[in-house]
Amino acid sequence: MKDYGEQNDIRENIDDYTFDAEAVNKDISEIKDVSADNDVSAIKDVNAIEDMSSDKEFAPKTKKRIFFVLGFLCCLSIMGIIYVAQGFIKFVPESKYEYYKELEKNYGKYNEILRMIGDDPIATTQSGEIDDAKLKELVAGIGDPYAQYFTAEEYKEFEKAYSGEYVGIGIGVLDEDGKIVIKTVMEGGPAEDAGMQVGDIITNVDGSKPKDSGEAVSMITGESGTSVTVKVDRAGEEIEFKMNRTKIEQDSVSYEELEDAEGIGYIEIRSFIKDTAKDFKHAVKDLKNTGCDRFIIDLRNNGGGLTAESIEIADYLLPACKIMTEKTKDGKETVYNSKSSSANLDFVMLTSENTASASEILAGAIQDNKAGLIIGEKTYGKGVTQMTKKFKDGTAVKITITEYFRPSGKTVNGEGIAPDIDVAAADAVDAAIEELGR
Repeated sequence: MKDYGEQNDIRENIDDYTFDAEAVNKDISEIKDVSADNDVSAIKDVNAIEDMSSDKEFAPKTKKRIFFVLGFLCCLSIMGIIYVAQGFIKFVPESKYEYYKELEKNYGKYNEILRMIGDDPIATTQSGEIDDAKLKELVAGIGDPYAQYFTAEEYKEFEKAYSGEYVGIGIGVLDEDGKIVIKTVMEGGPAEDAGMQVGDIITNVDGSKPKDSGEAVSMITGESGTSVTVKVDRAGEEIEFKMNRTKIEQDSVSYEELEDAEGIGYIEIRSFIKDTAKDFKHAVKDLKNTGCDRFIIDLRNNGGGLTAESIEIADYLLPACKIMTEKTKDGKETVYNSKSSSANLDFVMLTSENTASASEILAGAIQDNKAGLIIGEKTYGKGVTQMTKKFKDGTAVKITITEYFRPSGKTVNGEGIAPDIDVAAADAVDAAIEELGR
């Protein structure tokens, strides 16, 4: 719908009906009056028009004018509410009108304060800068440890991490009890080469203390070949690492046939990013072609990622059964089920204390449906899922929207998943080989 401030177009249409300006203004006033009346008044107006149209003395041009008004009135009843803004007539659907009214009621003063700051001739801070800082503070303080506000630059880096390629040092981090904890160290990356370890706590990047994991990622990533210095706390000892950023290509799935265990294929899922499920299926097919008929699926230190990829792998491994149930705050449930077909594999699954989120969805589905044994350590216990909303200015917010539950109905959040065979993560592969060899 064009803005009705385009007065030239309107006036050209009016001239076709040989209206004068005074008549048009009068008609618009009548329309506004009628749109506020009830249905009975509208019916009376229609009857009046029918009476006049039956009058032989009624001028043809006047008939056209009234029918034009009536048509315009019908449009109003369909489109919603008419209002006048900045001297022009505009239309707003009723649902939008209620939305903006609620927005003004709850947040109008904040918008007005920001506008006033923007107009302040001696203020040294722009209202947009205050907006970012305060929104970060607001989101960080709602009691959701996984909620996060991203500046436009931070969100660009966040997106890259899930695309499978970015420039950085090759680590995955998570906010935990107010600390930025390294949860994954990628094989062959600058961080691994420098000696960084899972469990290290990032305290400083290039002389500045990051506020959260999002800011840490933004500070660590950059142009390939440039240097970055990261300080970590490792069991109370401060260690400094100076590294060069490089292009990181994430292979979320790696696999091999174990040399010392004939017929056993080993598949490691490091994270759930774009195409992880496709790569996992390819790994199974390739290992089968080499003669593997038993499999070890390794989720140790997998901090999660894209829920859809995890669910697709569960669907591939399981026959018709429940994978998980999601619940929103208002109690609405969404159940995810697998299809009847399955890969029909003989496998075990490895977990550690850093196995979290999307990894726990997969491990919980496997354990509850008795598709394979879980070997290793109790998992982290992140049983919630987040959504990310990107705004027009490039900023974004990530916030928890659902809690998920295992097929058995057990909660994961804060509880984790206890393994069927409890061994240290470092000994899990040997325990898996022994189990598959029985």
